[in-house]
Amino acid sequence: MHRTRELRRRRGFTLIELLVVIAIIGVLVSLLLPAVQAAREAARVTQCANNSKQLMLSTHNYATSFNGELPAANFYQVVNWLTGQAAEGSAFYTLLPYYEQETIYSTYTTNRPDAGYLGSQTIPMAIHVCPSDTTNRGGIAVLGGKIATSDYCMNLEVYGADGTFNVKGKPSPLHIGTIPDGTSNTIGLFETAGSYPGYPTLDPQSGTYENIMAWSYPAYPNTYGPYWPNPDELVGQPHYTGSYPLPQIGITAMQANPNLCQSFHTIMNLAMMDGSVRKIKATINQRVWSQAINPRDGGPMGHW
Repeated sequence: MHRTRELRRRRGFTLIELLVVIAIIGVLVSLLLPAVQAAREAARVTQCANNSKQLMLSTHNYATSFNGELPAANFYQVVNWLTGQAAEGSAFYTLLPYYEQETIYSTYTTNRPDAGYLGSQTIPMAIHVCPSDTTNRGGIAVLGGKIATSDYCMNLEVYGADGTFNVKGKPSPLHIGTIPDGTSNTIGLFETAGSYPGYPTLDPQSGTYENIMAWSYPAYPNTYGPYWPNPDELVGQPHYTGSYPLPQIGITAMQANPNLCQSFHTIMNLAMMDGSVRKIKATINQRVWSQAINPRDGGPMGHW
């Protein structure tokens, strides 16, 4: 009997043994946590790349329907010929039916006071949301109230070439099949912040507020349009320098600069005009970067 009670007492853990076990578990968790975080970030990068690809494929589907033509940077369609009232929007607005948003397009391209982007600007789109971007909440900008953002912006050197960014309803002179440098060598979409909480002031370069990247807004004179480079930095425009500012990669929300494009990953997904998606690091060469943006500089691409 005495021996049985002694054995029962020995089955329990001492306080020191419990502390050792807890310490071991803590070490294992600390070792596993970075791996879990890395896996989650990899999933976010993949989701972001998929969004970019689907948006670029919608451009190809549009081009197939319109003899290779690209959607105009400034969508414009008269919805009431008596009043001249029109629906306006971005190229993304034009593409709504080509990425399964026909209902939104048909609803707001009608005779109504909030036609085009005026009404659709508050509708968030899952395909325009990067899961790593904290500058929007569910696709709505953390600045400015209810504006629906885009974490992807179009290359305005392609979609607004030769000043078409400043003409309502006029498509780019470039077609899918006539991009001089080739579709595989030309960037179609960049990643970008949905809004810019660190820059809620007047942009000294353009003299405008550029605090939100909205999926629905026209290119110009609106400053919220989902495009980059900025209109005044394109070839032939006042602030063109012969090259384009390098992207911000692996930054925080407060560092995001509206004059640049950026990614909150450690890499940036780029959708090329042929529909492929490439990944670049912050160490990308300036010359290669600029040549990939300009669709007709004629220079060899070099290595990414």
